[in-house]
Amino acid sequence: MEEQEKLDLSIYFASEEHKYVFALCYLDKSIRMELLGITSDLYEDKKKAREWYHRLAKIVHPDTCKIAGCEKAVAKLNELYAGMVKEDE
Repeated sequence: MEEQEKLDLSIYFASEEHKYVFALCYLDKSIRMELLGITSDLYEDKKKAREWYHRLAKIVHPDTCKIAGCEKAVAKLNELYAGMVKEDE
């Protein structure tokens, strides 16, 4: 999608925490990738993937996020990150 065609979905969420927890728990495929900022370079560059992971983990971790479902969101975030940094077999 071209930059001008992308929708500003952030207007639908009360906070960044809500957006990320919702995307991790209830969405999949391209919409989740767009909301979470997942790009192909995260799969190619482990350093970028680690930075992306730590940025989101700080937001949705249950120690800082009190939104229902944040535990499930962290589990899904861990799963996505593991897929980015897995060693080629």
